[in-house]
Amino acid sequence: MTEVPLEPSCHDEAIAVLERRIDALHASAHSIVDRHWTFVYSMEQKLTGWEHKSTLQVRCMQEGNSIRLDWCGIKWYGSKANGDRKSIRTHVTRPKGAYGYTLSKLKALAQDWEADMVEETESQLTKIRREASHLVKAIICIRHARSAADRD
Repeated sequence: MTEVPLEPSCHDEAIAVLERRIDALHASAHSIVDRHWTFVYSMEQKLTGWEHKSTLQVRCMQEGNSIRLDWCGIKWYGSKANGDRKSIRTHVTRPKGAYGYTLSKLKALAQDWEADMVEETESQLTKIRREASHLVKAIICIRHARSAADRD
């Protein structure tokens, strides 16, 4: 059996392609989150009183090949008049092994006026989380393959 020589950079090239896709997913997620925040800010300007303000926040971060798309609830404590009003952020937990958050949990924290936007945003972010997860796993597999090829 004849051994097929491999280009030393083929693994790196494959990883680079996958990393570019992760970067593109992050850019897409960032756009989705920005659209969500634009909607929330525009609605909050039309509504008066703290009781109508959103207490649900979404964020998008990338560190290396990891994309973090998560939700948290905001609870306010203290008096604005006394100057001791503070917010406490509580992370909304995702079901173990799931790519998306439980919509009923998110909607319980959302205002009525934002519920549809929260559902739409989460639906789009779930798809991105799923794909990004598979891409990261593929990168890990290629790194293992590169290590195996280097040992031979």
